[in-house]
Amino acid sequence: MSNAFNMKLRAQQEWSWLLAIWLFLGGTGSGLFLLFLAFELPPYNAALSLALIGTGGIVLLVELGNPLRVWRTIFRPGTSWLSRGIFFVLLFAVSAFLSMAPRLEILSWLSPLNNALAGRTLGWIAGLCALMIILYPAFFFLSTSRAIPFWNTPLLPLLFVGYAILGGLGWVLLLTPDADVPSRVEPLTAALIAINGAMISVYLVAMHRAGGSAGESVRLLNRAPLGVFFWIGVVALGMILPLLEILFIRSTMAAAGALLLLGGFLFRYCLLKAGVYIAPALVAAELDLSKLNRTSSELEREYVGMGAQGVSPSE
Repeated sequence: MSNAFNMKLRAQQEWSWLLAIWLFLGGTGSGLFLLFLAFELPPYNAALSLALIGTGGIVLLVELGNPLRVWRTIFRPGTSWLSRGIFFVLLFAVSAFLSMAPRLEILSWLSPLNNALAGRTLGWIAGLCALMIILYPAFFFLSTSRAIPFWNTPLLPLLFVGYAILGGLGWVLLLTPDADVPSRVEPLTAALIAINGAMISVYLVAMHRAGGSAGESVRLLNRAPLGVFFWIGVVALGMILPLLEILFIRSTMAAAGALLLLGGFLFRYCLLKAGVYIAPALVAAELDLSKLNRTSSELEREYVGMGAQGVSPSE
């Protein structure tokens, strides 16, 4: 009977630093490209964005373990968010490259693409792909991680977008500390830090109230060792200190940018490491969670009650 109602929770161990690096590079690179379009930043920002996303793709291939098999997933866009993600990365690489190439002397033969309509079209195609590169990991988690309630929330795509744009702003502040560009993006940076902080607060409160494995994820973020990365790295160094620098100091924008990037990376790492699987009792019951309206935390509470009353799950 005790095994049937085993409610011991287990944190996931499969995804860690490499996946966090991929999420960081792909997200901040995409955010930087969107800022390049919105603020008409110097072209090197678009080139850096392309390099970041390309490097992130390589890191993802290493994380998946067998890179040759990954290319087969591109032929399953109807069922796999990973397949769609690969498609968006490839389309982004082509459209972003073609939108920048005519400005390079060695690729002057592409000058017909350097007219207003062609350049704008290619740029916005690349921008749309950049947005989807930001979003598809969140949808991937939502569609494949029903067993980890901490990742199964509609707040996740919003957090991914917020941190992608904030990471892009971090690159801008880091790379152009003495130019006029930072002054144009500082108000957006300060506002986005506040918005991201509010979204994280709502996210953690909602997960804590859900209880079960989602509540355990929040508890992991509040105790060592993960709590050190979260509260010192993500909150203090990655949000509060850059906000103070932007609002009051204003002479250390490069430092603020570097701290935003550090906080963005640690946020993704903490998000992964705080993932906790639902209780083994639910897995043993062979429930298809994708077809249930109730959350896993509700099911966990139900099973605990049944165990306390001595009722078998099969009855």
